[in-house]
Amino acid sequence: MDSTAATASNTGAHISPDQKGLARALGSRSLKDVIDWGIAHWQVVVGALSFIPLGLVDFWMGHGSLLAPFYVTPVILSLWSEKPKYSILFAYVATGLIIIGFMRNTFGGNNEIETIQRLTGLALIWLSASLSLQRWQRGRFLERGYQEMEGLVQARTLELTKANANLKGEIDDRQAMESTLRQLSSHLMQAQDQERRRIARELHDNSGQSLAAVAMNLTRIEHHVEEMPLKVRNLVADTSALTEETSREIRTLSYLLHPPLLEEAGLIAAVEWFAKGFTQRSGIETSVTNTLSERLDDDIEMTLFRVIQECLTNISRHSGSEVARITMQHEPGEVILKVEDEGRGIPHEKLERVHGKVAGLGVGIAGIWERVKHIGGELEIISNSRGTTILVVLPIVEAET
Repeated sequence: MDSTAATASNTGAHISPDQKGLARALGSRSLKDVIDWGIAHWQVVVGALSFIPLGLVDFWMGHGSLLAPFYVTPVILSLWSEKPKYSILFAYVATGLIIIGFMRNTFGGNNEIETIQRLTGLALIWLSASLSLQRWQRGRFLERGYQEMEGLVQARTLELTKANANLKGEIDDRQAMESTLRQLSSHLMQAQDQERRRIARELHDNSGQSLAAVAMNLTRIEHHVEEMPLKVRNLVADTSALTEETSREIRTLSYLLHPPLLEEAGLIAAVEWFAKGFTQRSGIETSVTNTLSERLDDDIEMTLFRVIQECLTNISRHSGSEVARITMQHEPGEVILKVEDEGRGIPHEKLERVHGKVAGLGVGIAGIWERVKHIGGELEIISNSRGTTILVVLPIVEAET
């Protein structure tokens, strides 16, 4: 016996105080979990505890007990639980208690009312349990539907993400192409201006000089043809006049291609000279109003001059106006150009078809838009039956004082 006690003593001697504290902590945690579960599932707890008084009263009353329908109470309480298994479990327990009570009371006599009550209780119990099963099945169906819908949403989201990525790539490609086109357009306009400058210089230096030499020779011939017939003298005079006229036309064409005043005297002088010549050539009275007090950058002056040149050309060709007004204003950080006429205007239907695309108004307006856009400016076209106004706003860098 001593050896047995010693053995038991040796067996239990290895439990340390830390292990005992851990065991107490686990025990308290388990009790807390049970309490939390009971609070969260109070319907199940109340339903389970209600079987005790129902069963005791049913067995105590014995034969003729009418408590069988009340066994449905725990099942109904369990319907509030999220899990249907408690309703099924309570239905089985209630069914068992009803059957036990019925078999116990059978030996005491035959009571039809009690039988009907117990059958009614069974019907109510399993009706409630079937409701729980239906709710569970409906929940499963909704859950499966939700999962399927979630899957469809995820698949659609993935498709939209891919489509968005593709669209973004297309937008980036289009923006890159538009940037390339703008650069190409800028290079083309620069090349065009350089080519105009070259052609103007060749016309002035080569063709103009050659015609000047021809005019001089014709003048010398005129001094030696006094003895010649009148027909010959008239022919020489007509040739000399044609030569002078051609020389003036070449000089004008050279100036229109690249006015030397634009580089030498600036935008104001070049515009006034061009407006005066335009009035002489077209008969359209052209006025110039200017508030610019100093010269602008070369690109700004060239852009404004080309815009004015194109606008006056369009007025002469299409508007039918007898007057044209050019206004140049200097505002803080920008220069404003306004070219107006009193012609027939652009048809409203044509403006509606444009939808912001100025290329629909012709090559000239498209060229103006490209020049203005290259500088970072804005172009606005206002037209009605009383005339057309072209408004151009270009940003400028103010000189520091």
